[in-house]
Amino acid sequence: MVKVVNTLPVALLASDPNQTGGHRVLFMSGDDVDAKTEVSGLLTRAGFAAIDLGGLADGGRLHEVPGGLLTNLNLIRLG
Repeated sequence: MVKVVNTLPVALLASDPNQTGGHRVLFMSGDDVDAKTEVSGLLTRAGFAAIDLGGLADGGRLHEVPGGLLTNLNLIRLG
């Protein structure tokens, strides 16, 4: 299991992830390295920048809805 795509509103996710010379950031966490690699590749091919926060126990809390510190942050990774 990989936790991802849960911190931004649907309308924002549906918009172009390529912004201002960069890519919209999506946070992910999970305990299965192979699964995270696969999901990261899918997100990258879709134009997003995937940020791996580690395992579910720690990283998952950072983008938990509601209350996670990274919820509703519309960040762009430049470069």
